[in-house]
Amino acid sequence: MTIKAKPFIKWVGGKTQLIASIEKALPENFAKNKNVTYIEPFVGGGAILFWILQQYPNITKAVINDINPDLTTAYKTIKETPTELVKYLQIIQDEYLPLDEEKRKEYYLNKRERFNTKSLDS
Repeated sequence: MTIKAKPFIKWVGGKTQLIASIEKALPENFAKNKNVTYIEPFVGGGAILFWILQQYPNITKAVINDINPDLTTAYKTIKETPTELVKYLQIIQDEYLPLDEEKRKEYYLNKRERFNTKSLDS
């Protein structure tokens, strides 16, 4: 069974609905080119990135960018330290799941507050 990659986050301005139009706009022999580098200047949730990498195995390198530093940090973390990320997310899950509904809300609001007041340097 093959699991297809898909965006891990919902993002305003997502381009999923544009996939058919983007595919039509690709050069005629795009799939035949070798060692293609795909550049995505506004990656957002990554819908186009994940789709194009799965559709075109001739893409050997992808360069992604976004203006949002939190988003680019998320992609870097997934790429560079996935094991540590999974361990951290497991801790959060283990703390969250045993809580009742009211405590879950409080837990979420506390995490959100910490995120919204954090600095990328910390």
